[in-house]
Amino acid sequence: MTATVGAVVRSLRAASGASASPVRLTAEEFTRVTLPNGITIVGERMPAVRSVAVGAWIKVGSRHEVGPEAGVSHFLEHVVFKGTRRRDALAIALSLESVGGSLDAFTGREVTCYNARVLEEHLDIAVDVIADLALSPKIDPADVEKEKGVILEEIHSSEDTPDDRVHDLFADTVWRGHPLGHRILGDEDTVSAFTPEIVAEYHGRHYVAPNLLLSVAGSFDWDRFVGLVERHFVAAPGRPSQSRAEASPNGGGVFHHVQDLAQQHLCIGGVGLPHEHADRFALVLLSSLLGGGMSSRLFQRVREQEGLAYSVYTYADSYDDTGLFCAAMSVQPENGPRALKLTLAEFDRVAQERIPPDELESVKMQLKGSLLLGTESTSSEMTRLARAEIYAGRNVPVRELIESIDRVTEEDVRRLAGELLQRERLCLVALGGRGDRPYVAADLLDQGARGAA
Repeated sequence: MTATVGAVVRSLRAASGASASPVRLTAEEFTRVTLPNGITIVGERMPAVRSVAVGAWIKVGSRHEVGPEAGVSHFLEHVVFKGTRRRDALAIALSLESVGGSLDAFTGREVTCYNARVLEEHLDIAVDVIADLALSPKIDPADVEKEKGVILEEIHSSEDTPDDRVHDLFADTVWRGHPLGHRILGDEDTVSAFTPEIVAEYHGRHYVAPNLLLSVAGSFDWDRFVGLVERHFVAAPGRPSQSRAEASPNGGGVFHHVQDLAQQHLCIGGVGLPHEHADRFALVLLSSLLGGGMSSRLFQRVREQEGLAYSVYTYADSYDDTGLFCAAMSVQPENGPRALKLTLAEFDRVAQERIPPDELESVKMQLKGSLLLGTESTSSEMTRLARAEIYAGRNVPVRELIESIDRVTEEDVRRLAGELLQRERLCLVALGGRGDRPYVAADLLDQGARGAA
C-alpha cells in the first residue's frame, strides 16, 4: 500500500458491449466482457498454475485531484483498510492471510488498484474482500484522523529518502502547475486538512462502475468469476466519473534543491511518450539501451569505466496522453558535473551514431525475455491484462508485444533519441548539499559535452 516513483524500465505491460456474453479472442485463453452496469472484466486462464491473481482497478489517481485534494487518492486507498461496513481492520487482514493468500493495494498517477493472490478455491473470498474495500469503506472520523498521522509519517519518510524525493522534484519540474507533477502522497497541508466528508465525496465521485475494471489471471472458471463480480460489485454506481485536465509540459531548465546529504542525486530528461504512441516500443528500447541494466551504456560508462556513481539507470513512464523519460544517478558532489557531461554525451551518441546490430539485438532479447518470464506470474499477467485494457482498450497478446519489439529498427531508436533528447527539451534536477556547485543552464546546453566521450 505504498506510492512509489518509477525506477528502471517499466514493463511493456475488444470491443465493449452491454451484454454479459464473453468475447474469446486468442489461444492465450483471454476473455473479456462488459457488464450492463459498465464494469469491464478481463481474464486469462493459466492452466499450469494453482493460484489466481485478481485486481480491481479504478481509473483514478493523483492526476485527477484538484487543488486541496492533492493526495486524496492515496489517502483513500489507505483508509479503506481501516474498516468497511462489514469488516474491521483485523478482519480485513485475516480474510486472505488465514487461507494463505495475500492482499495489497497501490495508488498511481492514473489508477488505483486493490489486488489479491489466492488459491483457486478461495477466489470467492478474494472477490468479496476486494469489493468490500472498493465499494463499502467505512471512512470513520477516528480512522481518518489516525491515517493522517500514518500518511504524514510516510511523507516525512519520503522526504528523508532522496532516491524517492528527487523523482518527485523532477516530475514537478516537467509538469509544474499540473496535477501530474504533484506527489502521489500529497503534502502536509492537504493531508492534514482531509475530512471524512472530503474523502467520502471523492470516493463517491470516482469509484463508479464505468471507472471499474476487474482483471484476473491464473487458475479459475470464467463463468464463476463473472458471477462473483456481478454479485459483489452490484452496488457500484452507474454514473460516469469526473474527467481530468489534459496534460501539457509546463516546466524545464535547471534546478538545484538543497538537502543535507552526502551524495548528490541527479535526474536528467524530459517529456516522454503516451502509452499508446506509435514509437513507444522504440522508447522502451532506447531507455533499456541507455540505462536498463548492467550492460547498458550509462552503467558501463558512468559507473564501470569512470567509477563516478554506484546507481545509474533510466526509465520511461507513460500515461494516457503524455510521458516522462529520465536518466537518474547518485554521485559524490564533485563528480556530478563530469557524470552529467558523460550522460549528455551518451544521449548525443545514441542519436548520431549507428547502433551496432548485436547491441540492439541484445537489448531486444533482454526485453523479450523479461516479457516471457512475466507470463509465468499470475500477478504480472493480471497487471498486464489490466493495463492493456485501460490504455489500449483491448487485449494485447504477448506475441504481439514481441513482434512490435522485433519491428523496431536502429533508425527508429536513433530518430526518437534525436527528438526526445534535444538539449533544449531537457530538464536537470539536482538534490544535494548547500555547498555543492550549483548547476546552470549552460551545463545542459554545453556542446562541449560531445567531446566527453
